[in-house]
Amino acid sequence: MLGGNKITSVVSVYNEEKTVKSVVYSLLNCVYIDELIVVNDGSTDNTSKILNQIVLTHPFQYVEFNKNRGKSYAMTAGVEQAKGDVIVFIDADLIGLNCNHIKKLVDPLVNGNTRMVIGRRVSETNPKIDITGPLDDWLGGERAVYKEDLMPILDEMKETKFGVETLLNLYFKSKSNKNTKTLIVDLEGLVHIRKYQKYKWNQAVFNYSKSASQIIRTVFVNYFLVGMVVKNIFLNIRG
Repeated sequence: MLGGNKITSVVSVYNEEKTVKSVVYSLLNCVYIDELIVVNDGSTDNTSKILNQIVLTHPFQYVEFNKNRGKSYAMTAGVEQAKGDVIVFIDADLIGLNCNHIKKLVDPLVNGNTRMVIGRRVSETNPKIDITGPLDDWLGGERAVYKEDLMPILDEMKETKFGVETLLNLYFKSKSNKNTKTLIVDLEGLVHIRKYQKYKWNQAVFNYSKSASQIIRTVFVNYFLVGMVVKNIFLNIRG
């Protein structure tokens, strides 16, 4: 709990047998996390076995799909079950996650400085080399938001898959003003395992292409939010 707000962490996971254990334990051991919800999105590796072993001795809410439904569907399933005031989304393919990262994500939110905080993964062993380039910060999976702010778009979130972060960016930017801009905070020591590090090159290229198409589709489908974002930018410049 921070600032009198109950904190729920939601982790969506698909085939992350190498990192999911450390991520879950880091969140279970974090004093700021009041509730942990892990959604297994139809994993076909040893992820299910690992999570079922952990939940026997370290109770948390565990949801397991019998088939892959997509990242956004898993995230919204977690939000629907959450009892916390603040939702902290955490990806499962991370190394070096610690409790201070959670505090850095939540503090600006509960202090009233913003309505969404995004974590920038910063590490000397994890250089910014990715096809997303400068957009990488805005596509980060580690972010904190109030649950009440997510409820109006929860149904829409379900179908965006890897476009979910883009939808969140558009939605919150369309609602923002000079006092509630989305904040990006540095999460020192946090390493994100890239697709090209997890898969063979052909599978990595396929996964990147699929993610890109889902992001582009999210932008086109939500053209009205794009228009509102442009309008807000213009108004803020004039103001």
